[in-house]
Amino acid sequence: MRVLIFTHHYLDDNSGGSFASRAYINAFTEIADTCMLMYPDRGIPIGEYIHKKCILKGVKNKRSNILKVIDYYRGRMHRYMDVMIPVINEFNPDVVVFDNSRTSAGMITEVKKMGVKTITIHHNYELEYYEGTKPNILWRIPFMHYMEKAERAAIQESDLNLTLTDEDTGLLQMHYDPQNASRIARLGCFESVPRISGTIKEEQSKIKKTISGLCFAITGTLGTYQTEVSVLPFLENEYHILLDKFPDCKLIIAGRNPSGKLLNACAEYPSIDLIANPKNMQEIMNLADVYICPTCVGGGLKLRVMDGLKSGLPVLTHVVSARGYDDFSKANCMFVYDDRETFGSCLDKLINEMKEGKLEAGAIKNLYKKVFSFESGVERLKEILNQNGMI
Repeated sequence: MRVLIFTHHYLDDNSGGSFASRAYINAFTEIADTCMLMYPDRGIPIGEYIHKKCILKGVKNKRSNILKVIDYYRGRMHRYMDVMIPVINEFNPDVVVFDNSRTSAGMITEVKKMGVKTITIHHNYELEYYEGTKPNILWRIPFMHYMEKAERAAIQESDLNLTLTDEDTGLLQMHYDPQNASRIARLGCFESVPRISGTIKEEQSKIKKTISGLCFAITGTLGTYQTEVSVLPFLENEYHILLDKFPDCKLIIAGRNPSGKLLNACAEYPSIDLIANPKNMQEIMNLADVYICPTCVGGGLKLRVMDGLKSGLPVLTHVVSARGYDDFSKANCMFVYDDRETFGSCLDKLINEMKEGKLEAGAIKNLYKKVFSFESGVERLKEILNQNGMI
């Protein structure tokens, strides 16, 4: 099987979208006989992130910022329109994979005319996602119009659509495929490389059973709109419940490029340790007893929750961020709240589980490996492709 992949994510980046894209690209490369990747080239090598079997073809974007805005108003969502047909004719793929429906905009119909099978990976339901990640006001209206058009075409015309969560599948079907005529399968997300033993401290094998000096952790990109509208209200509301119950606790907030608003808000609490642009997130996770994800907007899978789970930490999360983690809720190591009142009750339940010794770091890590390891992702993808006659 010859696979050609188009992505619009910067694959050297540390964002959730880039993390997921690297995983999907590497999984397809692992399965395919030959795989070629078309990716946005901004002059930063990506070889260390991508499977060595994959043929890399970077495409530079030479348009000015003004022209990029103009292109949004005429429906050009990416840089690949002029190179797509020559690349397909040269590479002769059996399958073209669009990593995200935005990447398929204006291309999926043309690829189908060429007799090539198509797969679109949906990282989320785009319109919901952009409610929590606002596009620039200069081009928001045309962007959202053409984004919806691209997403609709991808669902209805792709030979196969892959999603991260059941919630995404339901939303995409409800808005674009009410007759369930399209092929949609939940692939989920997973790590982008095979697991290497020893990358997580195995000596951290037990969940703390005492509540004195508990350390909670929040991670993510700290300068985004989504972070501000989630973490700042959390500090104003739910965090006071946590402090009332555990006056000696500590909260670590770690991630890239914290905004001024977040820096100022954290400075009001002596119990908060804000770590900007940490070099090693795993070292921070090794300090924590409980992981918190307060993100309450946007769609798709909140990948940062995986930071806590792969370290064997119980997770306290807003219901919006619980999507795609059903296995962990069922295993009683993820506790889900949706407002200030339910936060307090979930916190009490989590602490009781800790006191009674019912939470085991090793069990959480093993479940994480079963669900989110690269190997498990490759097997899920292979099974889906087999079921849909792709391989």
